[in-house]
Amino acid sequence: MKYSLLLLSLVLLVGISTPAYAQTITDHVVINEVDTNPPGNDSESISEWVELYNPTDGDIDLSGWSIASTTVLKKTLTIPEGTIISSGDFLTFVNQKVWFTDTAELIELKNSDGLLVDKTREVFDLANDFKSWQRTYDGFSDWKFAPSTAGSSNGKLIEYFDPLAVVLTLTSDKISYGFDDTAVIHGTVSEKIFVEKPYFQPEPILITIVGPNFYHNVSLYPDYNLNYETTLRISQILGVGEGNYEVSVTYDDVVATSTFSVNSDIIEEIQDGDDSLLTIMTDEPEYIPGQLVAITGSTSEIIPFESLQFTIYDSIGKLIASGNLFTSDGQFHTSLFLTTVNPNYGIYTIDVEYDNDVASSTFNVVENFIDESESVIIVSDSIIFDIDKSKYFLNDYMTLSGTITNFDSSNSVYYQVVYFNFYTSNGIPITFPGHFDENDNWELSNIDFKATSIPDDSGAFSVTVRIPFNTFSEGDYVVKANYGGLIANESFSIIPGTHSIGEKPSEKNPNASIPGKPSSTDEKFENVYFTSNVKTIIEKVNRISDNLISVTTQEKIIDEESVKPRVLSGSMLTMSSDNQSDVNLRVMSESGICIIGTSDECLVSESTRKPGQIFEVVQIDGLNLNVRYSGPDVRLEKFSILPTSSDEFLPNTNWNVEVIKTDEISRLYYKITYKTFE
Repeated sequence: MKYSLLLLSLVLLVGISTPAYAQTITDHVVINEVDTNPPGNDSESISEWVELYNPTDGDIDLSGWSIASTTVLKKTLTIPEGTIISSGDFLTFVNQKVWFTDTAELIELKNSDGLLVDKTREVFDLANDFKSWQRTYDGFSDWKFAPSTAGSSNGKLIEYFDPLAVVLTLTSDKISYGFDDTAVIHGTVSEKIFVEKPYFQPEPILITIVGPNFYHNVSLYPDYNLNYETTLRISQILGVGEGNYEVSVTYDDVVATSTFSVNSDIIEEIQDGDDSLLTIMTDEPEYIPGQLVAITGSTSEIIPFESLQFTIYDSIGKLIASGNLFTSDGQFHTSLFLTTVNPNYGIYTIDVEYDNDVASSTFNVVENFIDESESVIIVSDSIIFDIDKSKYFLNDYMTLSGTITNFDSSNSVYYQVVYFNFYTSNGIPITFPGHFDENDNWELSNIDFKATSIPDDSGAFSVTVRIPFNTFSEGDYVVKANYGGLIANESFSIIPGTHSIGEKPSEKNPNASIPGKPSSTDEKFENVYFTSNVKTIIEKVNRISDNLISVTTQEKIIDEESVKPRVLSGSMLTMSSDNQSDVNLRVMSESGICIIGTSDECLVSESTRKPGQIFEVVQIDGLNLNVRYSGPDVRLEKFSILPTSSDEFLPNTNWNVEVIKTDEISRLYYKITYKTFE
């Protein structure tokens, strides 16, 4: 789309490596003489004129150059195509009636790119006679008011140079700058000069930059190679604005001068229909429901009494917010609260309009895969839970399995049960018609579809359930595992297809139960769960965007209790599903052993989820560890590391967790589970 980019460029017109002996003859085309008030009535005849002079050694093409009044009338003459001024020649130009004013006039010469080439001093001419303002010598820097010499020489300066005089040069790194650039002004001197009074010291180089409401003075000394250099930050904050400036460098009474200007040039570009004068962005690329989205915008052109109009649409195109914002400094600010009630996940779009400029930005709303309510919380245990597939047919069998970390099976007072409940993607429980009272065959009620599983001595649990076609339908679902208040979620989908005749649950599995039909154990202990006396403390760190972090597991004191690290677990979310194969985790020990990763040298490089197991046992520095890994090429990559023995802890060491990616967006989460010990 077409937009206008406002570039404020700084044009520094200097003679590149030009020696200066006090005053110098210019090395570019100059305005040599002007008559702003010739004899007669200027409103009745075209009589005002400007003379240009070419002091260079070559011919100059003046096609498209301009000569302009810059004060009241601001009339401009554009020099016709094919106009050539030869070396050492003079050309006189007229424009129209009343081209200039008679008081405080300043005339500028610009090239075909609109860059300032030369300008006059401020001229006053009320005499209405044959006198004109002219340079004292052709191309010289000083001016005088004298009888006109239109089309001919003002006189030549015969210069006599002391062969022993100091030679001073002045240059810059480039001739055009934009705001926030840094101008580098540098040069050389032919020798070092020292002064004897009031005390012996090196002669300083004095650099002065003067412009509209701007003055900058620098004093420095030449280095061992007789070079000097200074910089100027081109910033409006520092007072650099539009207008004409002059640079003067003085060393041992030798002066080199140059001029530059700050101009506003409009450059037209084609680019997808957005206007570059206006920007809009959010403080983060992705959010979860319940967070506040901070929205900021900016414009390079402030329009009085004009407001910025904004609209925000969710991932399904529904308008969720709109309004108007005003600015006095070019900045806009607002915020948006993301509702937690039936949120729509996906890409949200912000559209803004300011005068004739438009801009757009997007952000992503994702599910809260990690609980971020507290950085340190105390719980009874932690649960790790998974399902065998992500997509099923109706009448398929689903295997739900996992483990309870820090599991304590020594207390036999209560049965310990993991409950599984099923919900639609909107949070509605899955139910089927049934009887609460087995003796009442008439009253039907909605019974929650659920399953239960009893952990073994190591804390592992597993159950296989059937997805009945008379209870489920095609769509997205969530299954929640609940162990003593510890919750873990997994999502799955039911897709179209022929009803599967899968294997039935193994009769040898003592943990399997029939959904909706509590076993005698469930019936007896339905509202009771076991709570260990051993406390577990979990430290969580969320939403890390760095590529490499170091995680330390060590014994510590928390709430006046000694705790040791038992489990290190984490997950990495790739924000775009298109990039999930390009972003992967790598976990290394402090000794340099690759524990988890996609390369062959890593001990675990694929999913540890296999028939009859969810962990891979590896040995790191003499310690046997259970490693669980979701495998690569998934959007949410998970891992956990814990000792195989329930009596052991993780060593006091550092674990290097790295996200292997280029410029893809990802977020890393990790937590350390500590266990109290006697």
